[in-house]
Amino acid sequence: MENDSQIRRQTKVRWSDEDFTIRSVTIEQLLDIQRADVTQGWSRRWSSEEELLRQVSPEKKMFLCPLFRNGGPINSPESYRCWLWFTINQEVEPKGVTLLDVGKDLYWTLPEMSTESDLKRVISIMFNGVTHGCRFESIW
Repeated sequence: MENDSQIRRQTKVRWSDEDFTIRSVTIEQLLDIQRADVTQGWSRRWSSEEELLRQVSPEKKMFLCPLFRNGGPINSPESYRCWLWFTINQEVEPKGVTLLDVGKDLYWTLPEMSTESDLKRVISIMFNGVTHGCRFESIW
């Protein structure tokens, strides 16, 4: 049986932490995340690429924000559990939000949304989602 020294504990990512960043994601990058999640056996992912493509609008940019640093065996790849904000496919601009596991190495390759206009866009999307019916989407 593994002892505590071989287990990485889950920790919350706080807004003041160095790794609290918001990253933009394209559909191609989201498919890369899905494939890595399947390979690693991580639980927060779509059931298939087909379901991802059915649910997520491919023309719209999405963004990720880490909520937790995932725990697990110390020798497993590090990952984040992130909020994913996206536009639901084949509907009139409703926003969806879900939780998605993203490998740390892959997360850091995604473009950071750090300019004032980027961050205003993120805040606008989040507030509009809250006030106009953003849906928490089950991705399974």
